Amino acid sequence: MLALPFFLSGRLMAQDQTMSLKECITYTLQHHPNSTIYKNSAKLAGEKIRESRSALLPSISGNVGLDYNLKLATSVIPAGSLSTNETKLQMGSKFSNTAYVQLDQKLFDRSASLDIKTSKIDKEIADLNLLKENETLIYNTASAYYEVLTYAEKGKLLRENEKQYETTVSILKLRYAQGEEKKSEYNRAKVNYNNVQFEIESNSSAYKLALNKLKNSIGMDIEVAISIKDSVTDLDVKEAPLTIGLNTFDVNLLLDFQVDKKNMDIKRLDLKQKKAAYLPTLSLYGKYGGNAYGSDFFPTLSNWYDYSVIGIKATIPLFSGFKKQSQLAQSKLSLASLELSNKLNLQTYKLNIENASTNIVSTYTNLKKAKENLQLAKEMMDASTVEYREGTATLSSLLDADYSYKEARTNYTTSLLDYLTAQLSYHKNKGTITEFVNEIK
Repeated sequence: MLALPFFLSGRLMAQDQTMSLKECITYTLQHHPNSTIYKNSAKLAGEKIRESRSALLPSISGNVGLDYNLKLATSVIPAGSLSTNETKLQMGSKFSNTAYVQLDQKLFDRSASLDIKTSKIDKEIADLNLLKENETLIYNTASAYYEVLTYAEKGKLLRENEKQYETTVSILKLRYAQGEEKKSEYNRAKVNYNNVQFEIESNSSAYKLALNKLKNSIGMDIEVAISIKDSVTDLDVKEAPLTIGLNTFDVNLLLDFQVDKKNMDIKRLDLKQKKAAYLPTLSLYGKYGGNAYGSDFFPTLSNWYDYSVIGIKATIPLFSGFKKQSQLAQSKLSLASLELSNKLNLQTYKLNIENASTNIVSTYTNLKKAKENLQLAKEMMDASTVEYREGTATLSSLLDADYSYKEARTNYTTSLLDYLTAQLSYHKNKGTITEFVNEIK
């Protein structure tokens, strides 16, 4: 009981944490349920390989039968065979018991061999899907993190503007009290000051919603209190690559393309399996058992006659009602359709990287211009504020400068989020998003 308050206090402090982008991504990959689900799928595919291999391994089965013949079957021997009259015989015992152990080993089964290869490729696809899901989790986490980062940057700029207006309103209030300024001028400045405070409250709510979205993206409970560690100044906003587009695009890096190739391999194996259905299967078997017969149950159990058998069995398919022909035709059509689908997918991958390349260049250019405009608007706002305090500028010029600053601030935060998202999209479509986030400091 004495230790409980300290334990709860430590737990609450551990929950209230500041996380960087890398820490969020690490947390996602370790705790998000989707990652565990795909890991289980990969393990499941590994177990299916063992299952398919069992078809070529020896199998041992045991069988025990205890029969009580309520009424023995009657056999009829026609007249003239053994006697001049028809003879009726009831052959058998009231109790007949059997027990045997049988070993079966396939020597040749082409279809089962191909099924093992198919299971191995299924495992490779499951592993690729796990990597794909991890990429998706990284992308979603980084996107949500950048959204929080953008609202944090906007809040920082709004608070700077609030301080300027707070000073201006204080000066106007003093001048108005001394009769040096009109009440309407003071009211206009007060309205703008209130608007900035309203924007701060609205941005604060949006920041909290974005944080909740981030927690959901990384698989964290909504009740846990977190904040982000990075800011725009210390986040490495990388410039757009000088060489981008299809010239630097290696489609083999795309996990989707790798999955497409594996699916083609499975379809080809499926076609081979359908052809293998026409081939015979060869098996070796051995059996050891015993039979017991008698008129009474318990004495019968002590009168066993053992036997043993060893042999080779060949199963030759002759006619299946055109089932195999239909299955073979379906496999050929399915393979042809998948080949066309993969060609379309390849064109889509190229289109995506081309669009992402265009977008990252465009958003980076817009970000540079927006940042320059923000700096200029900030300088104009500071200069107008000083000039107004000194009485060399009117309130209208100050409000015009403030409006330009607000517009520049909005354009900057919007272009910042657009560029950060474009970076993620470019590397995701290029297949290098994992390397990209690993390079983030």
